[in-house]
Amino acid sequence: MQWAEVPDASLERVRTLLRLSLAAVFTLACIPLQGCDPKPEFVFVLEAPQTVELAASASSRSVGIGTPVVLYAERTTEGSWSRIPYRELKPDQCWMAAIPPQREAAVADNLHWIVEPANVATFNTDFRSDHTRTVVLSKQGIYTFTPSTAVWCEAGRSVAATPLRIEVHSR
Repeated sequence: MQWAEVPDASLERVRTLLRLSLAAVFTLACIPLQGCDPKPEFVFVLEAPQTVELAASASSRSVGIGTPVVLYAERTTEGSWSRIPYRELKPDQCWMAAIPPQREAAVADNLHWIVEPANVATFNTDFRSDHTRTVVLSKQGIYTFTPSTAVWCEAGRSVAATPLRIEVHSR
């Protein structure tokens, strides 16, 4: 059967089905947008650079090759934040719905870790509920781990902790 030979009633059914299908696709595409939070009435903006400190530690400072080491870190942040109406924000101004916590007891999984010398550390990046980070070192030697953190609402700024030294020996 050619297209021109399709009865008008059948064509109308096809058109109706297409319209319903498009409406369903549009509705399904919009559902995730309805879950978005509306813009808050008030927000917090940073008034001055923050004071950020990191303290890092490790489960052991001396391990055998291939033995996992658990890394821990705590972050403290102090800053001056002002509460303003959302409508008063300047274009591209950084804002927070709530003031960042002053103390975060477990943030090792949320830091950037630099290991020197490079190419010997394998980090486990799987989610851990305790927010630690595990690492395995593949060669004997002394390694320096330096964790650093980005700073809320201060683009391009990071703060590093005092480096950790871990000695790796043969088993």
